Amino acid sequence: MAEPSGPDPLEPSLRALAAALEFPPAPKVASAVTARLRADRRARPGGRPPFPGLVAWPRRRLLVLAALGALLVGSAAAAARLAVGAIVIRVVPELPTPRPTISEAGPVLGPLVSLGEAGREAGFPLHLPAGLGHPAEVHLARSAFGYRLVILVWRPDARHPPIPGTPWGTILIELPGTDSPLAIKEVAASATIRTVRVAGARGYWLSGPHELILRMPGGERRLGVTGNVLLWKVGPTTLRLETALERRDAIALARTVG
Repeated sequence: MAEPSGPDPLEPSLRALAAALEFPPAPKVASAVTARLRADRRARPGGRPPFPGLVAWPRRRLLVLAALGALLVGSAAAAARLAVGAIVIRVVPELPTPRPTISEAGPVLGPLVSLGEAGREAGFPLHLPAGLGHPAEVHLARSAFGYRLVILVWRPDARHPPIPGTPWGTILIELPGTDSPLAIKEVAASATIRTVRVAGARGYWLSGPHELILRMPGGERRLGVTGNVLLWKVGPTTLRLETALERRDAIALARTVG
């Protein structure tokens, strides 16, 4: 079978992932490596090492090798987790199941409640975007770990077009800022992941095919996502904004959250 030609669809997502990684501090291994080499040399008759050419290497090269080894270890650890608060992003070659048809709002995500009740029951501060007014619906759900999730939805208007396949113009999911993964964004390799800043906080912009997996008491709920998504944190609250807006306008809307 002939090899496929053309650009690798995984490359854009890998580039975005590499740009988003934050490497942990590298351990100081240079001195330990140098000491071990010297000890091995002294332990051999005549002080001759098993690889004589290594003696001629300048110390700078040894330091570079040690640093590269530490970097590889750090890269593996950093790549294991790409997340904002309680939401983890997982890049996959393709989505494993057909995209479901259920919308993100509705009884599947918990009963309808008032905004005041959601604020009292959530256990973390709620934040509303300025200029959208009162949400059309507020849902309060419980995660598999006992935490609350608040889902707020607004109907479309002249400035906020409808999200394809839904009756909504804006969907905002708010979760606690815990590092326990309460939701997973499963993103196809053909999608776009970008690191962004929202009012000084690091976040991620997702555009393209992906799914939202919520860990609920009855098991995982997998929901298809048709809009663009912005993830970021405000204090102890993790926020997920879904919209049909483009990145610049979505970030501008997120900056009004207070």
